[in-house]
Amino acid sequence: MPDTFDSSVIEDACGTRGGVTPEQALSAAAERARVLGPPPSGPAPLDAFRSESTEWLARIPEPPLYPRADDPARSRAAELLEEGIGLLARGWALQQSRRLSDEDAPLVRAVQAHAEALAATSEGRIAQAEEAWARASLLERESRTRRRAWFREDELERPVWNAGTRTSRYDPRPAPTVRARIACAHPSCRTEQEVSFPPTYALHAFTCVRCRQPFSAYLAESREVRSTAAPFGRRLSFRLEPLGGGASRVQFEDASPEPFHAARGDLLAFLYTEGPVLRGVTNLSSGRTLWRRRTGPCWIATQAYGEGAPELTVLRTFRDEVLLPTRMGRIAVACYDRCSPWMVRWLEHRPRTRAWVRRRLDVLVRRIG
Repeated sequence: MPDTFDSSVIEDACGTRGGVTPEQALSAAAERARVLGPPPSGPAPLDAFRSESTEWLARIPEPPLYPRADDPARSRAAELLEEGIGLLARGWALQQSRRLSDEDAPLVRAVQAHAEALAATSEGRIAQAEEAWARASLLERESRTRRRAWFREDELERPVWNAGTRTSRYDPRPAPTVRARIACAHPSCRTEQEVSFPPTYALHAFTCVRCRQPFSAYLAESREVRSTAAPFGRRLSFRLEPLGGGASRVQFEDASPEPFHAARGDLLAFLYTEGPVLRGVTNLSSGRTLWRRRTGPCWIATQAYGEGAPELTVLRTFRDEVLLPTRMGRIAVACYDRCSPWMVRWLEHRPRTRAWVRRRLDVLVRRIG
């Protein structure tokens, strides 16, 4: 949840007017940014600010058409303003610590303009609210197009008349295509490359320009992302609207420590190798990629070495990058997962056998490490 400014500060600033002036709202955000100080290192604070700001912007209604003394829009604006002050403070804190890129600056300005519009609405000053809301809407649109790692070719502005190609802006256009930068899904490559595809369906096949191996991408707009605890990591659940329409869900367990942020409307690319095996997910609206680390224990190896041993990392990498990409490897991993629990129980009270298994595993680790 985003940080929010203490509502008592807003109430004190309002006095008897029943609302917050834009100047008071911005002053409160500046004080909050000073208290927050520099954000933690890494991309997580900026990613969280992007996704939470986008979700907040999507909940802001247009200002009312005319002022009313008992208008419920005024109390609703005050509620949203509390959250907006906290977001604006976080954006300014990122800006002051030079953690904000030029592509993200319009998003901070959009949050500021919407905070001004909400403050004016809470006071009942509709004309000022409409002006700030219109300015914020333009900044929202600019922030979406500047941050994303994709674009539709039919969005490009064409001249009214191009004398070189003798074409007009009003001539019929070919079917639109989307151009994006997507990384190869294979763990040994992960080369980023520019691809193009029609936006009329969701699943697209590509061939990596470097390793020449095929991979595929499932493209959909985010509607909701949830992260819950799982026995060996976390479970990520995505509610999606695929390109071309419809609704779908993607769920998987992941052991990587990096957070993944996706706001409503972000374009996501789920990257698969043959199998299909899900390797990662790229947020094409922010350019961030989460490379999936498969969860689940190496049952027998964990019994032999103990949890946290470096040998487990070697064996899990071998499983994920060598066995799982092949059909026979996937069959072997499935058989191992099915048989391992009862073998672990059998080894639990047999220390000599367990020591013999560990020596055999040492040989395997040295060969594949």
